Amino acid sequence: MDITERIKKLISAISYQVYEKETIFRLAMLALLGEESIFLLGKPGIAKSLISRRLKFAIKGGTNFEYLMSKFSTPEEIYGPIDLRLLKEGKYVRVVENYLPASNVGFLDEIWKAGPSIQNTLLTIINEKIFRNGGTDIKVPLKLLISASNELPAEGEGLEALFDRFIIRFIAEGLKSDANFEQLLDGESSLDVDVDPKLQLTLQELEIWKKQTKQVRISRKTLDFIHYFRKKILKETNGEAYISDRRWKKISGLMKTSAFYNGRSETDIADLFVIPYCIWDNEEQEKQYSEIFFNTFLEQFGLEWRNEKKNLMNQIDLVNSQIGQTEAQFLRLTPYTDPFKGSIAGTYYFINFTDGGDKYKICFISAGDWNKIRNLTNESFEIDLHFGVNLNKYSGSQKTLVRAYKADQILFVNENKKYLLQNESPNEFNQQMNNLADNIAELEAKYKELSAKMFKEYKKYMNMNCIFFEEIYDEKIAQAFDTKTKKQLEEEAALEKQMKLNAKNNNMKNPIEDLDFKLEI
Repeated sequence: MDITERIKKLISAISYQVYEKETIFRLAMLALLGEESIFLLGKPGIAKSLISRRLKFAIKGGTNFEYLMSKFSTPEEIYGPIDLRLLKEGKYVRVVENYLPASNVGFLDEIWKAGPSIQNTLLTIINEKIFRNGGTDIKVPLKLLISASNELPAEGEGLEALFDRFIIRFIAEGLKSDANFEQLLDGESSLDVDVDPKLQLTLQELEIWKKQTKQVRISRKTLDFIHYFRKKILKETNGEAYISDRRWKKISGLMKTSAFYNGRSETDIADLFVIPYCIWDNEEQEKQYSEIFFNTFLEQFGLEWRNEKKNLMNQIDLVNSQIGQTEAQFLRLTPYTDPFKGSIAGTYYFINFTDGGDKYKICFISAGDWNKIRNLTNESFEIDLHFGVNLNKYSGSQKTLVRAYKADQILFVNENKKYLLQNESPNEFNQQMNNLADNIAELEAKYKELSAKMFKEYKKYMNMNCIFFEEIYDEKIAQAFDTKTKKQLEEEAALEKQMKLNAKNNNMKNPIEDLDFKLEI
């Protein structure tokens, strides 16, 4: 099992039966692997603390520490009590076992209520992974720190430095799906989860991979995108957007981490999708900056092809409008009044029905029925068609499922056969229509060729590993190349396979072979 598959299965295992939190688990796993911190903004009771408890199971023998902050919280509650025995010897040393400095995963709820004494020590732990204990620097085993709050840090209270250290930010919400909500109510929620030991990560592995991650290069493609995005966001916000160089450095580290665990030696466009989670400071910015990022992505990837495709579609629409004008100018369906020597009364149009044999070679549709179905070309109608041996001898009528195919063609739906209606000026009309049809065919061939090129390029990116941003990447890369998402294509392929299997099992026959007119004389 390669490292990418292992991390993907590990994320699935630790997020078992935690509904609609897949994105948070993926981001938290990325933060853990990159030894960064993540901040969750959201109301109480939406499984924020559960995530940290589950993340400890990603590490073999992993430990976690969690604490709900208040304005009365003391350093002893976070970093451990003072060792009284050593204090008698004049040494100010904390007992850190089972506290944050000795844990692999930490969760601090209501983080902004922490006092300055807690904040300052926390900054050192986050920045340097060091805890100063009794004059000695201890390297902490902390791989991931998750903080949470139902509010953002208040301005003017000195919390900006601490907030800046939480590189990944995410707005957590409650369940939206009724089905998932019912599963939550009816199922059992567990803080613990069974994870296959073969999937769990050892601290030794993480250290080795950390060194290898530093060897990943930032590709020219992703650098060009970042340059373009920085200019774009400044322009779109009138210069108000500020992303510090330090934050960009942290972002590049997460991009490298994403690339490494997706099996790449240099970053690619899939790794760019960490950016929207790292650049906002409030909810308004989160929405605005994300939109700017995704618009920038669509400008940088596939835009020329999408514009060319749109231009071809506009040309096709123009020719189609010319077809409508030609039909209005030249198409005159031949009316027949009271055909079959008055056997049927009213005005009718003649259908060139070529499959009725000698007995049913003449076919009429009433003008009223034709005008009805012609105006609703996407719908099928069961109407009476009238048949005869010749124009004088009436054989009877038959209810038939039909649809208007073109201005002068009718489709027998069950038989999937098309027939022309008689036209008073066929030569001139056909000449005009043939010319327009040639134009349409040429444009449609170009459109099809371009679509094939775009889909080929899309498949290259679709098959790129993106375990941390899978859903949003799949959506945006499909949008960039104007096609369906990977999930939609897989669902269509499965449906088509099932339909073929059903058709084979039912031993379906060609409907035209069983055509039988049961005429009502």
